[in-house]
Amino acid sequence: MNSNWSTQTKVGEFVEDNILCAQTFEDLSIDFCCGGETSLENACLDTGLEPEDVLNRLRGLENPKTGQEGDLNSVTPGQLTLQIESEHHEYLKKALPRIAELLTKVLSAHGDRFPELIVLEVKFAELREELEPHLLKEERVLFPLIRKLESEELGQNMKAVSGPIRVMLKEHDQAGDLLKNIREITAGFKVPEEGCQSFRLLYEELKFLEKDTHLHIHKENNILFEKIKPVN
Repeated sequence: MNSNWSTQTKVGEFVEDNILCAQTFEDLSIDFCCGGETSLENACLDTGLEPEDVLNRLRGLENPKTGQEGDLNSVTPGQLTLQIESEHHEYLKKALPRIAELLTKVLSAHGDRFPELIVLEVKFAELREELEPHLLKEERVLFPLIRKLESEELGQNMKAVSGPIRVMLKEHDQAGDLLKNIREITAGFKVPEEGCQSFRLLYEELKFLEKDTHLHIHKENNILFEKIKPVN
């Protein structure tokens, strides 16, 4: 727990200080990635929660051990880009086609009884079309540039990443909106009673995709890009 936490602390800072806060925010439907700049108080007001109650819940979380994922402030921007690629990019490259195939299977079997699956297929396709080119832009342009400039004299050279970062932030917002759409379509990933095992697996996959992508975007918006900002 950070003794400086208050209801005015930005939600992204909670996760930056203690990665375990991410799951609490997920459980409470508080956006800590694209909405990371929002204060806890305002985030709670948006979701009908009592700020002090949520703050006390966050304060009750244990701190993760040093060196684990909760200690991202100690790594350089270049090191963080490699961590994001190996953990989140690799996951998405495997998960997106796997979920698409599973969704097609479930839609074929249950689309007549659950028409929301048709809308879900459209929104998931939009999300995939958003994320896959996004990963390539980061891997081929932004991340190599960050590592290159980091190995040289930083100085004002980091201004070269300002344009690509603005593009990434906009695309993060778009992905975040699509994830919200998917959560709404699935009623919070609630499987119908008649849903088969594949139906359940699909919703579990989508729920994990949301969780991982929220954390992925948080690391970039609220940690990686903030590490670069002071030298812009």
